Amino acid sequence: MKRLFATLALPLTLAACATTPVVDAPPASAYTRLSIPDRAFASEDQVIDHYLNRANTRGADVTREVGRDGSGLGSRMILVTTDGYRDDSVMGEQWRIVLGEAGDDYRVLQAGIRYNCARGANPGWSRDLCP
Repeated sequence: MKRLFATLALPLTLAACATTPVVDAPPASAYTRLSIPDRAFASEDQVIDHYLNRANTRGADVTREVGRDGSGLGSRMILVTTDGYRDDSVMGEQWRIVLGEAGDDYRVLQAGIRYNCARGANPGWSRDLCP
């Protein structure tokens, strides 16, 4: 019975992986590295909350994209983008988070942030804090 289940489950697992899109994110070098939490998370949403709770995103639009990691480092990638900050220099932020599986949980393998600057010599996305 176990062999039958394994035989049936493998194609379904592979099909699920094939239908999950790769997150189209800029490379890690476009982001400032963030510290990696020394804990496992039960879901991608818990990972997102971990990083968003450290930022002042009140009133901002938040979009989340979760999918396969195309860089090959981990199994999943999360791209969280905020927009609409009530700040004259920063319009929003973006987090790029790569996850690895740890049993039924996820561990953060890589995390970075970049800022969407509204002013300065080069407005737009920057690894550095906005002027």
